[in-house]
Amino acid sequence: QGAVFDRLSVADSAHLKANDGIVGGITAVRSANAEYARQRDAVTHNFAQKIQNTTDLVQRLSTGIHSLKQTSQHCEWSLKQLQEAQQALVGPAAMCQKRMELRAKLPKRERVHDAFFEALNREEREIQVAKGRFSAAITATQRTLEELAGRQKELADDLRDKQHGLVLDHACASKAARHPVAKSPLTLSLRFNEKGTPVKPVRVFSPSSASMPASPGLGQESFGSEQERTRKERTLQSADRAARSEAAAKARCADNRNLLEATMKGVAAAHRLTQAEMATTVEHTEVLRQELLKQQKTTLGKIADVEKYLGLTADKLMALEKPLTANVNRDRIRSARAAREAISDPVSEALHTEHTALQAKKLQLQAETTSMRQTLEELMRTAQSLAQDIEDKDKALAIHRACAGGEEPRAQQPVLRLREGRHRAAPLVRHRVVELAADAVWPQVGVHRLDATQDLVDAAPGHGLFQVGELLRSSAPPGAAPAGTQVRRLGLG
Repeated sequence: QGAVFDRLSVADSAHLKANDGIVGGITAVRSANAEYARQRDAVTHNFAQKIQNTTDLVQRLSTGIHSLKQTSQHCEWSLKQLQEAQQALVGPAAMCQKRMELRAKLPKRERVHDAFFEALNREEREIQVAKGRFSAAITATQRTLEELAGRQKELADDLRDKQHGLVLDHACASKAARHPVAKSPLTLSLRFNEKGTPVKPVRVFSPSSASMPASPGLGQESFGSEQERTRKERTLQSADRAARSEAAAKARCADNRNLLEATMKGVAAAHRLTQAEMATTVEHTEVLRQELLKQQKTTLGKIADVEKYLGLTADKLMALEKPLTANVNRDRIRSARAAREAISDPVSEALHTEHTALQAKKLQLQAETTSMRQTLEELMRTAQSLAQDIEDKDKALAIHRACAGGEEPRAQQPVLRLREGRHRAAPLVRHRVVELAADAVWPQVGVHRLDATQDLVDAAPGHGLFQVGELLRSSAPPGAAPAGTQVRRLGLG
């Protein structure tokens, strides 16, 4: 009996130990279920938050790349505008250079620093300054495009990595990637009649909401949360750098637009000023030319008048020789009178008075002839100077009009302006007239003296200078005047 009691005591003790073991097992199962649910919820929460963060970053990167592409396209368009504007300055620069070269061919007396010259220099300086500004703007825009391309590549690489990570996170968070967990439909308990508590839904946080959950029992963020925060900060910093580069590119495009407007306005204003000054110069030169032509007309008229009266004076001198000779002959004849008849009678007094008066008039006519010849020579020099000045004005007008059209000035046919009529001047005077006419026809060879001029004047006295003009045309030096030069019979006055 005692043995039976001992065995019953042992059995009761074993039962108690079994009950304790069952309770401990049930408690361990409950603890394992609770820990699994907690860890599962934490992993699900972290996956959801990571996916949400990556999605927001991918959206931010995609928006930044799209904006950078548009800004790059706008910068490329602005760069093209600058290059076209710089290329458009080639024509005006070549025109200014051409005008400078044409003005260098002006006659010496017309080569002055007038308003047209100043305006032309100002336009050339404006074009050179515009070229420099466009070159600097083109270089800066190209650097901006390179910077935008670098930022776009940086964002594209980050976007590619983010999209790859997002695909992996989605694959890990999907139901197919989860391992199935066998669990009893009932949660074990000491009474074996309580159902398990359903798992609460997990709240998903966006990147702008709460930060990563801290480690249990710690008041600071975990290493993983710090790494995630660093990842987001790096991406946002890249996006901020891209945004700053984009803002700088937009400012560069705005500066390019303002530069184009201001520079083209300045160049256009300088060109208009040059055109206006050129027109004013042409008008002023034409006015001076007309005044010179009027003065030449008056001078040639005076030459004709002086030549006419010089011829009359020479005729009168020749006419005085006859009465003077007659007076001398009478006085010589009367000197043969007898002594008693050789008295100073009224006839002798009249002859002496006549001789004195005629001699005085002869001296007066000779003085007047000398004075008129000097005056005629001065008029000839004046006419020659006027002819040269008119020729220079004609060349200047041709060059200035060529500046307006951008073409080489055309060579003008020389025209001999002589008056048809009879000239009874002395041979020396007519010789000077022929020299002046030759210089007017062939100014590039200077005063051209013709050996046959004097022969012409002596052989055909009293003929007009038209024949002299014919001789000048036929005796022209080689290359002095174009073939077929017309000699127009125009009046001197």
